[in-house]
Amino acid sequence: MPDLEPVDPTTNAHLRGRFAPTHSEITVEGLEVEGTLPEGLVGAYLRNGPNPKFTPLGSYTFPMEGDAMVHGTWIEADGTIRYRNRWVRSKGMAAEERAGKALFGGLMTPAFVDPSLLGNDPDPGWPFKLDPFINVVRHAGRHLALTESAPGYEITSDLDTIGRFDFDGRVKGMCAHPRIDPVTGDMVLFTYDVEAPFLSWMTIGANGDLTRGPTVIDGVDEGYMVHDCVITERYLVLTLAPVVFDLDAMMTGGDVLAWKPDLGTRIACIPRDGSPVQWVHTDPFFVWHFGNGFDLGDDVVMDFSWWSSFSLGPDPDKRGAFARATLHPSAGTAEIEHVEDVPGEFGRIDDRRTGREHRYVTVSRKSPRGGDLVPGEFDQLARYDMATGECKAYDSDLVFGEVVFAPRQGGTDELDGFYVTYGTDRAAESSWLVIWDAASFPADPVAKVRMPQRIPNGLHGNWLPAEG
Repeated sequence: MPDLEPVDPTTNAHLRGRFAPTHSEITVEGLEVEGTLPEGLVGAYLRNGPNPKFTPLGSYTFPMEGDAMVHGTWIEADGTIRYRNRWVRSKGMAAEERAGKALFGGLMTPAFVDPSLLGNDPDPGWPFKLDPFINVVRHAGRHLALTESAPGYEITSDLDTIGRFDFDGRVKGMCAHPRIDPVTGDMVLFTYDVEAPFLSWMTIGANGDLTRGPTVIDGVDEGYMVHDCVITERYLVLTLAPVVFDLDAMMTGGDVLAWKPDLGTRIACIPRDGSPVQWVHTDPFFVWHFGNGFDLGDDVVMDFSWWSSFSLGPDPDKRGAFARATLHPSAGTAEIEHVEDVPGEFGRIDDRRTGREHRYVTVSRKSPRGGDLVPGEFDQLARYDMATGECKAYDSDLVFGEVVFAPRQGGTDELDGFYVTYGTDRAAESSWLVIWDAASFPADPVAKVRMPQRIPNGLHGNWLPAEG
């Protein structure tokens, strides 16, 4: 393959401005609070995202690549707040640090790196680099930085890298969006591949053991990109939108992911007890993120961000909506209702309702004045009441991504807590941890914690309540 030139950051919207990577790993205590820090909000907000250490080679496609960096803000019981950020030092990143430059090409321009540069124990995925930049979760005492269809990386509670996490080689890949059952404590995951077996699932028990090893899902005959999932008490539900891997096109400079609407969208309802898979068939649509799913009698209900098609670049014909699907697994059919024909992303609920019926879903989206925002940025937080159909929205003067729910200590109601995210001003100069009171939403945030450095736009994170 030809030598790849470095990407020009001035021509890539996801390498400049509010997306520009930071190169400072810092630890700062005693952060300044504007407003009043909520009583009973004790824990850590961790958020992952792509943050290239070296100028990418050939291409850079957000949100599909980039070195992982986790940002954390800890709120202590005495009201003190600290911040810390660290790269997740994968084997591929370590090889590039030794070389002092990028070695791997981008997703659209793979480079076959000399294996001798990667060390004796390279990450799987060559010619691509394993980048665990999409999500960060805590389960069974472990903190895991996750990506798609590759092993995760374990990090400490203070964000230092421990190493690749694959159950001693028993797990070839994990997903970026595992679902943790709040009743059983099980973490349910899946993984896809470009070669058979194309789709598998597994379970990590509440104690951290691999209680169900990778289990092949029958009926999948090519590689599909499946980003997110839902669980219910009975099922793991995987939505196979017609986005398939085209390796021949990739090797000749084309798109590695092809939209094939003639295939329709298939939804796998996978009984968690190991019974046979039930398939639901619908017209083609694409989904990045789900808010939640739950059983309703014999049916399954899912709330999610619906898209009319898939593309990684601009597509003026693509439409978005917030939608609710009702699946009938035994009949193999579904109905999809557009709750509101307004595009948005990053649907979140009170995670204590995962797999069970919920009432509220928050979604990040663009306000009417957000036309200058880059894809992946939002300046409006919308909350849907799924019982009444009402939507409340807050237009922010900051730009943010995903917003998570942090329950108040001792609280049980879905609104007895706070919405939390990082936000950055439009000039890309300063960032804050923003906190809304869910009960008074859409009132102004009750507190903004000034961050000691700008935090680049990122992807997914979670609120981790203090343990003990």
